[in-house]
Amino acid sequence: MRSLPEITINAFQLAVLLDEAEKHFYNFVMENLVFCAQCRDIANEGVEVVEVCLTELNDVRVRGRCRKCHNEVIRLFAFGGNEKFYAKASRLRESIKLNLMEA
Repeated sequence: MRSLPEITINAFQLAVLLDEAEKHFYNFVMENLVFCAQCRDIANEGVEVVEVCLTELNDVRVRGRCRKCHNEVIRLFAFGGNEKFYAKASRLRESIKLNLMEA
C-alpha cells in the first residue's frame, strides 16, 4: 500500500467523516479518556483541540492542550482500519487535493 501524506483537517471536515457512533466515541474519549503526562492523570478539565490530522493510514490524530495545566496532549483514533471510514477519508483527501489545484 502506498503511503499517504498526513494532512490537517478542520472540525467541519472531521464531522463529515465521522458517523454518529464514531462522533459519540470521539466526543466521549476527548472528554473522558485523554491522558495528560504533566497532570499524571486524565485531563479531567477537558482538552483544547489545537490540530486534527489524517495520518498516513487514515487514522485521526488529535493534538491539543490540557485545560488544567496547558501541557500538550495527543490522542490517536484508529478509524482507518474501518473500510467505510477509510473510503470516506480517501474521498475527502481527493476533494482537498482538487480544491488546492483549483485555487
